Amino acid sequence: MTFDDGYGDDPTEPLSYAFESIAPVPEGDREFAVEVGVRLRSVSIPSSLMDIWYFDIDDPDWAWTDPRPRIRGPALGLETVIRNRNSNGFFYVEFVDSEMPGGYWDDVEEPADHLDGDFVVPSKGMSMVAFGATYAYEAHLLPIERTAGRFGLSLLAGGGVGMGVLMGRLDTWSPDSDGNPSYKRWLDGLPPDSDKDIPRVYPMIDVTGAFRFNFGDRLVARIEGGLHTMLYYGASLGVVL
Repeated sequence: MTFDDGYGDDPTEPLSYAFESIAPVPEGDREFAVEVGVRLRSVSIPSSLMDIWYFDIDDPDWAWTDPRPRIRGPALGLETVIRNRNSNGFFYVEFVDSEMPGGYWDDVEEPADHLDGDFVVPSKGMSMVAFGATYAYEAHLLPIERTAGRFGLSLLAGGGVGMGVLMGRLDTWSPDSDGNPSYKRWLDGLPPDSDKDIPRVYPMIDVTGAFRFNFGDRLVARIEGGLHTMLYYGASLGVVL
């Protein structure tokens, strides 16, 4: 005789079973796994760091109506991860868009002259394409073996290097010899004096930490943050092949 408690039978397949029709389990044992995924990050340079070189609206003699622009933007990337039990190699390519508005930049000097700053406006296509590689060590907080292959949680920490190529331009207005500040010349609709001379290639230095969530044998997600030349936080979603 069998007893029906009204809740159905106990699950007999691990969570990974649902993904096998999309990415079948490879035959034979492998010493490593390959993961592909997408990641979304928010990157920025802290205002407190820029205060070292540029005045801002909190200065009592600030000349412009708006604060100094913030350097920030979203970064969308594709990544391939080669991983084993404790080691992870990340290889990525990403597009970093700029959300920095036009605004007034007044460099710190002694004595201060708040009328000698530049008014800088990024072009519409201001962005960066970056690529690189990162290594991370993985510490398993909840090994997936303890949940019958259904869920695992781990902590990753590591670093890496890459390269970023800047696209677009920074149109710049400067004060003129008649004493008109740069922001007045911009407001008057005058053409920019120059395209600000900035480097086109930047090193991408990574120092990163993340929580990785494994759902079965196939689906992987991360919540992460750290340094990606700029400070960042974000998330990723991937599939183990």
